[in-house]
Amino acid sequence: MQWKNANRLYSRKSLRQWSDRIQVAWESGFEHEILRAGRKLYKKGFVKEISIGDDDAIMTCQVDREESYSVVEWGDGKLNVRSSTNDKFFADVMAVAGMLEIEELIADEVALLDDFDAVDTRDSGEEEDGLPKHKMWKIDGEVGRVLHLVLDTHYKGVICEAYWIDSDEKHVPALRIDTGAPNAENGTERGRLITLAARARKSHFSYSAEFNGYLLVSLNEISHFIHKVWPVWKKSFSTEDRPNIANVAIGFTKVDLKAEAKLNDKGKLDLEWVMSSGDKMLDREDAALVLAGAGVPVLLPKVGIVRLDNQSQMLIDEWKRIEEDAEGAELEPYQLFSLFTPDSEDLVLSEELQTWRENLLSPKQRQISLMKGLRPYQVQGVRWMARLLDNGCGCMLADEMGLGKTVQVIAYLKARIREKKSVLIVCPASVVPVWGSEVKKFAPEKTVVKYEGKSLDRYGDDWDVMVASFAQLRNNITSIEKYKFAVSVIDEAQFIKNPTAKTTRCCFRIQADRRIALTGTPIENRPVDLWPAFRYILPGLLGDRKDFEKRLNENSAGFKERLKAQIAPFMLRRTKTAVAKDLPEKILIDQFCTMTKAQSVEYARICTEGIKKFGDDVGEAMQTNRFGILSLLTRLRQVSCDPDLLPWMESSIEESSKIMTLLEKLIEVLGTGHRVVIFSQFTRFIDRIREMIEHAFPDLPIYELTGSTRDREAPVKGFQGSEETAAMLVSLRAAGTGITLHAADYVFVMDPWWNPAVENQAIDRVHRIGQKKTVFVYRMIAKGTIEERIQDLQKEKMNLFDEIVGEGRMEVGDLAQHVKSLESLLLMARES
Repeated sequence: MQWKNANRLYSRKSLRQWSDRIQVAWESGFEHEILRAGRKLYKKGFVKEISIGDDDAIMTCQVDREESYSVVEWGDGKLNVRSSTNDKFFADVMAVAGMLEIEELIADEVALLDDFDAVDTRDSGEEEDGLPKHKMWKIDGEVGRVLHLVLDTHYKGVICEAYWIDSDEKHVPALRIDTGAPNAENGTERGRLITLAARARKSHFSYSAEFNGYLLVSLNEISHFIHKVWPVWKKSFSTEDRPNIANVAIGFTKVDLKAEAKLNDKGKLDLEWVMSSGDKMLDREDAALVLAGAGVPVLLPKVGIVRLDNQSQMLIDEWKRIEEDAEGAELEPYQLFSLFTPDSEDLVLSEELQTWRENLLSPKQRQISLMKGLRPYQVQGVRWMARLLDNGCGCMLADEMGLGKTVQVIAYLKARIREKKSVLIVCPASVVPVWGSEVKKFAPEKTVVKYEGKSLDRYGDDWDVMVASFAQLRNNITSIEKYKFAVSVIDEAQFIKNPTAKTTRCCFRIQADRRIALTGTPIENRPVDLWPAFRYILPGLLGDRKDFEKRLNENSAGFKERLKAQIAPFMLRRTKTAVAKDLPEKILIDQFCTMTKAQSVEYARICTEGIKKFGDDVGEAMQTNRFGILSLLTRLRQVSCDPDLLPWMESSIEESSKIMTLLEKLIEVLGTGHRVVIFSQFTRFIDRIREMIEHAFPDLPIYELTGSTRDREAPVKGFQGSEETAAMLVSLRAAGTGITLHAADYVFVMDPWWNPAVENQAIDRVHRIGQKKTVFVYRMIAKGTIEERIQDLQKEKMNLFDEIVGEGRMEVGDLAQHVKSLESLLLMARES
């Protein structure tokens, strides 16, 4: 026979003889340390063979590939040990391990010992001396004590308690409390307890002094034991099942989880987890154990073996993170949306909280008196802001460029804010004058001041709206944060997308009852772009930034889907196509330009030298020389526009295919009275274009706006006010904020930018509310160059907001990551 990798050799006669011998307290012949080491050797399966004879037993063990044996001889009622090893301690340890193996064998084969001395008469239907039949046990013709087992449950597992029941029906513990050793009056009782111990070990019970019985802690084995093993034990012992055994017999059961939320007396959020299993509700103590289990099954005596499903555990883990992020502060009601969607079935709201949520999400018209002249979608936007702000939430107005976000905010302030010194608006320096003029235009009754540093007290009490640049906020935050505003507004909120930047952290320190973020591009590159703005308007809604990024990396698709649901109630985005039906069409044209010979030769030379210097693998080169690779890619983009942009080149305007193509288009466009806006990110390229225009169109009014332009309003007003044909030259970045150029109807983007959001910001300065003509946008692309790769990258990012905002796909890398091979750029140029 095989048993735990040990050969068992015996005869029926020898097994019967040794069954008598183990009833003697043989352990008393060994020291405690030897007994402990022997049990360890046995449990680890080092006993390879036992050979049981009539008068001796041989125990063979293998440790570290070396076999040794001990022989246990029986004489005069005692054990004598001899061994193949001279190590007396190890010889005795092997003997103890072998004796435990014999006990297991006898327990396993007890049915073969038909003359086992003790005969069970529980099913005879008889009664003897008044003793109930189920407790009768005859020993040598006399009624003896019955070994009675009680199976019960505890939070730690299933317990098997053992008692002796005598003729007086007195229950006496059958195991010694301290060690679990047999508490027996004779050899027969000891034999019964040895059999029980062996069977308990086989079923992975271990003795527990706490319960003075055997404890099975493995929850995976409980159901099997109750259904398969316990019925076998019942044939050999008197048994009793406590009522709770029925709860665990069915194995694992799922716990249904719900959250009960209410507002406390401070208006803050209180949330409690409520659990049930079938028709049984878990009390608080049991629910706390399930929560503490962190997804691991737990035994609840009154319920059963329960566990939360993965989705429920994720909810709990996420809520724990939300509480940890709060750092002991009470949670705001809006943080429900951090975890639950508005239609979640896992959430039960108190009546007060249900009313709050309905008021927050209801699309019903708000009772608010608005100024005249607003478009219908702008009225909707103001009422949406009022709904959120009146219910203690911040909001992000993310309308597409040109839809009048500034006007909508002013309309809200005009309708809702009456007190003095109440509004702070933070924006790029170039937009500060715009806010001043717009407030004066649409809300002349409100006094607006420009913040220029120092304490707010120096500005007196007679003002309503203060406008500060990001730089002024950053330099004077210690003064500004001392004041609490009724409303704070961050305009062009994409400027604070870097969560570690000082400006971003200063925005977090602004004190205000209500917060608004404005941006036409809530996401430029990655979902994490959203985090700082929402940290400003709704602290805690999106959790900790590091955890935000971790979960995004671990499960990008699932995280984005959930993020979209989280922010949906608090962000409003409309596109011109959807809401401005009277806005004329915008036609986009990719104008491919074939490079001149001078451009092609220099482009190929730069590629070839780059391969020699950095190798062909751009990704690998980025790891060792990031600056060098980025510089190389910039040079390729410059030569694609105009070889004269390279610091080592001097070339005529005719050697730039883009400038010559632009000239052809301008001759056609300007000759018919149109006004044009020309964008480039290279100021040197703008200079070259101006030189060409001045030479070709000497009488044409030319206006220019770049990062070095001090008075931004002057060229914009000049161009907008011109009644004749005119040209406006603008650097791409300078066009991102604060200007309106809808007097033009032709746009030329001279060099594509890898991020379409930046291009769109510039183009939308022309194609915006107030435009009366169809707008033609020409994107100039050098054929067969890195600019085609930029175009591919733009296509990946064109629908940037789809998974989160609702308008596109989001998986992008920067330009260097997108260009994998310099050789491919060289081949493109050659093939073109």
